[in-house]
Formats: sequence, structure tokens, C-alpha cells
Amino acid sequence: AEQTQTIGQVQMTPKTLGAFTDISRTLLIQSAVDVENMVRDDLTSAIAVKLDDVAIEGAGSNEPSGILNDSDAGVVALGTNGAVPTFANIVALMTEVEKDNALSGPGTFITTPQMRGKMLAVAKHSGGGDGFIMDTWGEFLGTRVLASNGVPSDLTKGSGSALHAIIFGCFQEMMVGQFGPGLDILTDPYTGSAAGTVRVRALLDVDVAIRQGQSFSYIKDGKIA
Repeated sequence: AEQTQTIGQVQMTPKTLGAFTDISRTLLIQSAVDVENMVRDDLTSAIAVKLDDVAIEGAGSNEPSGILNDSDAGVVALGTNGAVPTFANIVALMTEVEKDNALSGPGTFITTPQMRGKMLAVAKHSGGGDGFIMDTWGEFLGTRVLASNGVPSDLTKGSGSALHAIIFGCFQEMMVGQFGPGLDILTDPYTGSAAGTVRVRALLDVDVAIRQGQSFSYIKDGKIA
């Protein structure tokens, strides 16, 4: 049938992400290690970890709004107080995206390391004998399963606590906008001058936007015990 596209705008605004470390004068004059590159690598890693965190769980306002706060994403609820996920629950995550015709590319699962380990040890069905939810370390029904500490493991629901999230989606629908030339590394020899330290600060102006929320689904109340 004839179709009319609905076109909208996804707006992105710069939000500053920063990290810093203090380097002692004695380290600078004694160390045989390439301190500059070591510090740059550590600060870059810290920025990347936080960017992953807000892309997944960002609450908006002063930080990007992440997948777990997208009102258009599909939700699979496990129980009043959370529950250990079943094989059917994980299949339902895929179904939530596909029923909206929103799987525009390869789908990927991402969860916590503990939850991925749990799914490798939970029987596919209550009677057992036909394998586990995940029979392969990095795959579920041929779909890639990644683990990251950026996925929350401290969620609550009812009386349940320490609940884990599981996300399925088409991550090419997530856009990361970078403003300016990139990561700024600033050296500040003044703040800690009385103690003989040099402060190195990393700053990145960035935003995260999800082009189509229906391309993602999630569980926010998964138990591992």
C-alpha cells in the first residue's frame, strides 16, 4: 500500500565528559616508563568507560539518555521482584524488536559478565536435558552476546535488589556525536604546585542519541541467584 514516511529530527547537544589525574614530580623525574603515554591511555580509557555507561544507562539532563531510559524500547519484565531469566525470556527480547520491523541490521545482546555466566549455567527448560540458555560462550541462537560492566547490576524492583540488565538491539541505530576536534588533554602545573604535582585533565564534548528506540529491547530485573 502507499506509505507516508514520518520524518523527524534527532537533536544532539554537547555534554562535557571529563577525567583527571595528578602526577607527582618525583614520578616524572625518576620513572623509566613513558609517563605521558601511560597517563593519556588511562584517561582515554576512563572517558571511554564512562561514555559506554551513559550510552547504556544515561538519565538525560546533564548526561545523554541511554538505552535503558528510552521510552520507545521494548521491555520484557520477569517478575514482581525480578527473576532468573529463562530461554523464553531471551527469545522474547528478540521478538520485541522484530515485531516492530525494527531490526535494520545485525542484532547483538549485551549484559553483565555475571549474567552472561548465569545464562551459561541455567537449563534451557525446567526439565533439563536439552542444554542451557546459552550453549556457546559468545552466542545465543547464533546472535552475538557481549558482556560489559557498563551494564547495570544494581537495579531494584519491588523487594528485589542487585538486579541485572540484558539488552538486545541493533546498535547501528545508536549515534555518538562528537563536538570539536576530539579529546582535549590539558596540563595544569598550578593547582598542585605546592605539593609538586602536575594535574592532567581530559575533556570530551559528546552526546548520544538513539535514532529508533524500537530497535532495542531490554530486561531490567534479571536475577543471578
